[in-house]
Amino acid sequence: PAARLIFGTSDQAEGLRARVRALGRAETDVLVWGPKGSGISKVAEVIHLSSARAQGPFEKRAASGLGRAGLAAAMAAAEGGGLFLDEVGALPADTQIALVAELEAGANLRLMAGSTAALDEAAMNADLFYRLQVATVRIPALSERPEDIPVLFRLYAAQAAEQAGLPAPLITDEHTAALMAQDWPGNTRSLMSAAMRFVLGMPGEVTEAAELGLAEQMARVERSLLIAALARQNGRAGRAAEVLKLPRKTFYDKLARHGIKPEDFRR
Repeated sequence: PAARLIFGTSDQAEGLRARVRALGRAETDVLVWGPKGSGISKVAEVIHLSSARAQGPFEKRAASGLGRAGLAAAMAAAEGGGLFLDEVGALPADTQIALVAELEAGANLRLMAGSTAALDEAAMNADLFYRLQVATVRIPALSERPEDIPVLFRLYAAQAAEQAGLPAPLITDEHTAALMAQDWPGNTRSLMSAAMRFVLGMPGEVTEAAELGLAEQMARVERSLLIAALARQNGRAGRAAEVLKLPRKTFYDKLARHGIKPEDFRR
């Protein structure tokens, strides 16, 4: 089961694995989207590996600047497998038209597109835009699932140590708290980089966070958990309080202390 390649113990990670398994069983084109550094191409590849086309090729191309000739070559290379176009919204207009024509003519491949921003319907070929709205999968940011940070960091540190030919270093509870105190705007990509620096003895900003002291680190962790709960519940404070098993008054007091507003998370 290729979906196991998506790591994490949070509800969001489990939901992502379930979505990947479901899309693996389908044949429709797929749009994978999420914040920068969240592993969009990796998730697309896992969907491919979960599908009936898993034995076929998986070709990746940057959509920006991809001309019709480049598209034709990519589609030929992806015959019988999958073609991933990164930042599909940047695909030139004439190439979009050519892509739709090939897909509608029955091209023997599965299109997978990636994007770090919402696709602009007005800026895209309408047929391509709507093809990519049929099956979508969103990758949650690390800030929405802080409980996955220790799991992922241990995995990345072990991989980095193996690559560097070094023993895996001890990851203390204090270091884990410092990791969870970070916002990680670069998501898994920046966490992976931090793991490599840690293995090489250059932990950087994580060490700086650890120097804040336990109280400040725990405050940051608490804030990240509150934000994650609100994000998961679309700003429904009452439901978020229930998930965190906190009395409503305590929950609202914590929101006020951290300057968090539930309405900022309503979609």
